[in-house]
Amino acid sequence: MYRDDAVEASRRKGMPYLKYIELIDASVDIRVYYKTADGRRPSSKELEEKRVLPGWDMHVLYVNGKSAVEVYKRSQGMTEYEFNQLLGIQSNGSYWKKKDGDAKTADGKPIENPSAFGYEMQTDNGIVRAKKIGNGLMFFDPKLDVMLAEMNDSDQMEKAPVSVNGF
Repeated sequence: MYRDDAVEASRRKGMPYLKYIELIDASVDIRVYYKTADGRRPSSKELEEKRVLPGWDMHVLYVNGKSAVEVYKRSQGMTEYEFNQLLGIQSNGSYWKKKDGDAKTADGKPIENPSAFGYEMQTDNGIVRAKKIGNGLMFFDPKLDVMLAEMNDSDQMEKAPVSVNGF
């Protein structure tokens, strides 16, 4: 785990979960871990490096002590084999389905499927959603994803009257 606050803050920069932290009213803890590409234990000096090291950063957002969002980010490009391994690890005995376009009811109306993170895949049992982000892959709890999407919409609706007041 990174021990230097400045290094950890630079690793968090641009992460999709950051814009939703203030919406979660539960106990939230974010940890960023480093794993070398060759599997060896990193030295203390490596964990204090400001530059990006070869290997992986793993971001875990804990909500009430339980992992709710995990981001596996590779310093270099992730291979297809690594991508598939991560999917296998996170499948929980299920299989992955790509998100079809927005589903529709029998009368052609779109079925609401809110998502804060904009998932691309979900396990068949509905327990985990996933999205590829740059050189990484993000896994997250669907319940949290829907809750954050709905809270964000509500927050935006509440702010809209204030922002356009006076026109």
